[in-house]
Amino acid sequence: MTDNTSPSQADQYPAIGNFIHYHITQQTQTKSTIAKAMGIAPKGLRNYFKRDTLQFAVLWKLSLVLKHNFLAQLGEYLPYRYETLQEKALKKELAAKNDHIHKLEIQLETLREMIRK
Repeated sequence: MTDNTSPSQADQYPAIGNFIHYHITQQTQTKSTIAKAMGIAPKGLRNYFKRDTLQFAVLWKLSLVLKHNFLAQLGEYLPYRYETLQEKALKKELAAKNDHIHKLEIQLETLREMIRK
């Protein structure tokens, strides 16, 4: 598989420390409570805010503790679209409902023509 990512694109990623710090400041939980739930010292959590990158496990734990999908949110910054299983199911359901609406519209038009005669 070839990599079509340019070097400049690969170096342009969200500053993860600022990213998680912003989200945490929007929470009602204290930073100490969040750190305790993650099993780290509050200073460790504050150190995360200064980082440009974080390990996957840290993002995973933060997502679970804060009940927020950081991984999916970060994925929105990528130039490539990813469709979740839920989105695929919703698209399929929408297509079926649109098909049903189309059939009902045909039936309605047929009934209108019968009434006019």
